[in-house]
Amino acid sequence: MKNYKHYRLIILFCLCFLAVANVNAQSDWQLTAKENESLSPFLFDDDMILEGKISYENSCTSCHGMPGQADYTPMAPSPGDPASDQFQLQSDGALFHKIKTGRGTMPKFEDVFADDETWNLVAFIRSFNENYKQPVPDLGGIEIPEYSMKLAFDENIDKLVVKVFAKELPQSDVSVSAFVKGSFGKYLIGKAQTDELGIAYVDVDPTLPGDAEGKLDIMVKVTKGYGLAKMNANMIMAKPTVRKSAIEGRHIWSNDKNAPIWLKVSFFITIFGVWLVLFFIVIGLRGINKANKEEE
Repeated sequence: MKNYKHYRLIILFCLCFLAVANVNAQSDWQLTAKENESLSPFLFDDDMILEGKISYENSCTSCHGMPGQADYTPMAPSPGDPASDQFQLQSDGALFHKIKTGRGTMPKFEDVFADDETWNLVAFIRSFNENYKQPVPDLGGIEIPEYSMKLAFDENIDKLVVKVFAKELPQSDVSVSAFVKGSFGKYLIGKAQTDELGIAYVDVDPTLPGDAEGKLDIMVKVTKGYGLAKMNANMIMAKPTVRKSAIEGRHIWSNDKNAPIWLKVSFFITIFGVWLVLFFIVIGLRGINKANKEEE
């Protein structure tokens, strides 16, 4: 029995040691100076934040919850709320490399997210800090270009043609993203890279519904490093769509053109009759009220 008790004490001691070691391993997260000081080569714009939000909701909410709500999973050590000072006081580089490498119960996402997707996550986390100003790395005298673009649609191959310029010179290796704008936000049409002539071809789904003329409200974004430009356009590049009532054709009164004359006349007579009855009721009530006052 004594030996059994000794074994229990030894096992309990080992479990406590492992738990403490795990806590220390996660709280003492060592990064090199280069990792800690690394900065995003991309500007944290609305699109980066949106894409980071999608990645976060798919991969991070199970432990960290939604930022700003402190609804993270109770664990030891605590995953923490990304909107809290625990995260916001860290450098961009620290957040980036911790997401990539993981530690202890924090899984590594190096094989899940590409570098630009990881920076999207950092951009999303920073969106909860109203005092945050994104630091720009030393570009070594490199000038951030101001892009302009020309848009066209080639109906023969169903492609949006985007020509990108800077100081009237075509720009190669520029990322192009095209979105169609709707009532519930933006929908990504496609992405492409410009060639040596500064031209990118974005595939367009020919079944996309346009307006009555086949026009779509689109937004095209071009990026390369910190260079960024956006352009809005209304272009014919989809199937013409005639908007109809959701119940049109199901009932004869769903469309005024389908309603017969007798139905229209009956409708207006009924409305007139209802108002006439209400008028007589009001007159009658006033008469009753007047008679009561005379009796008093």
